[in-house]
Amino acid sequence: MDLTVGRINKFVLKYYPFILFFALMFIMHMIMGFNGDDVKFSKVLSNQTLAGYISYRYYNWSSRLVIESILVVLTRQNMFLWKILDCVIYTLGVYYAIKLINRKNSTHIAFLGILLFFMYPFHEMASAGWIATTLNYLWCFSLAMIAFVPLINQFYGEKTNKFTYVISILALIFAVNQEQSCALVFGLNFLLLVYCIIKRKSLNRYNIFVVLISLLSMVFILSCPGNSVRFASEVSYWYPQFAGYGILEKVYLGVVPTFGLLLEEKIIFPLFYVILSLACLAKVKNKYLKYVLYFNMLLILVLVAFKTLFDVSTLGTAFGSTTLTHLTSPFGAVLNLVPPLKSALVAFAAETVSSNALAIAIAVYLLLSSCIMLFEAFSGFKAVILFIAGFMSKFIMGFTPTIFVSGPRTMMFFYFILIMLILMIISRLYDEDKINAKWDKRMTRSFIVLAGLNYLFVFAIVFVKYGLF
Repeated sequence: MDLTVGRINKFVLKYYPFILFFALMFIMHMIMGFNGDDVKFSKVLSNQTLAGYISYRYYNWSSRLVIESILVVLTRQNMFLWKILDCVIYTLGVYYAIKLINRKNSTHIAFLGILLFFMYPFHEMASAGWIATTLNYLWCFSLAMIAFVPLINQFYGEKTNKFTYVISILALIFAVNQEQSCALVFGLNFLLLVYCIIKRKSLNRYNIFVVLISLLSMVFILSCPGNSVRFASEVSYWYPQFAGYGILEKVYLGVVPTFGLLLEEKIIFPLFYVILSLACLAKVKNKYLKYVLYFNMLLILVLVAFKTLFDVSTLGTAFGSTTLTHLTSPFGAVLNLVPPLKSALVAFAAETVSSNALAIAIAVYLLLSSCIMLFEAFSGFKAVILFIAGFMSKFIMGFTPTIFVSGPRTMMFFYFILIMLILMIISRLYDEDKINAKWDKRMTRSFIVLAGLNYLFVFAIVFVKYGLF
């Protein structure tokens, strides 16, 4: 009996961050109810077979046949089943994302990682219905991380048993059935394969297998007739102007609204940018470079406070007129008390933002400066490649007519990669003894406050807007 209790205590002490994460996510899930497309998908099998539905979707709407097969079956069940599965799968995805970074199995690093994931605006997973959105986005991320387990084990010098391979392959098949997830899985594994070839390292058979499966899935996605039908339909219904856009307009839609959303959320990207600037400050010696890094931190704070004086996330047309914000931030409230100052700033923004030039300049600067600082912080391209992969997962949405309709949920992959990068930066700072006990305590408390406030904010939204009552 004492031995069993001791093992349980040891397990809890080792994995308490993930137990906490599961428990708090489960509490939030308990107030969720059917909404959006969940209701529509729950009725699909009432008057047709699964095979008939999948055949229709393939020719008329979507290549996500694996995901939708599970979706239409799961929505017919009691929602409690999805709540359990969602919490388990999400927690496993978070566990393996953190494990990939946390090479020393530090409980403190794991705890900080959990706090970072709590900063994600989880209410976005209800935008098309809880079950529909989580299966198409959250599950794809989590199952992609599970698909990487054999590679993670190789990274740590651990063996992978046959059962793990089977689970990882099944997870892979699900993950690459979604376009953004497939592109990320293929891109990262292909680059890993190229890296091993260049460095003349032994090739991992599973890595080759993942590249081939994701490549086949990409071909399937691109050749699916339903995707062409859906594209034409969505252009006509959601975004008629899109049909006349060229490459420059679509690149604009891929870049500017992406950073507009990152700034609008106000937690993950600003935190990433500030911590990255601080990490570079700890390394560089040149005083002029230090001034640039101070400027970067000041810039991100100003952008968050004023939302760049215009809301780039609400632009509906490429190179159209810029939408000025209502200045609803605390700084904006102060400006509203001083009308002349507010008028001067708005006039300045209106003159400066001709053809959204300022929006483009800010977005490009944030993109390039992030890449340069990551290269400096990690003395190489690995972190830069991860950042670009996350950015590209959202950038490609600029080439689809549903960029604004799909909304922030398509940012999820980029957000999670930013969270992983923040944890990588912090982990490196710990390894280099750049964080003393005093700053460690301050950082941890700050993370707890940010994560706690965001969790309560999301909980309130879920309760009021998407709750059972």
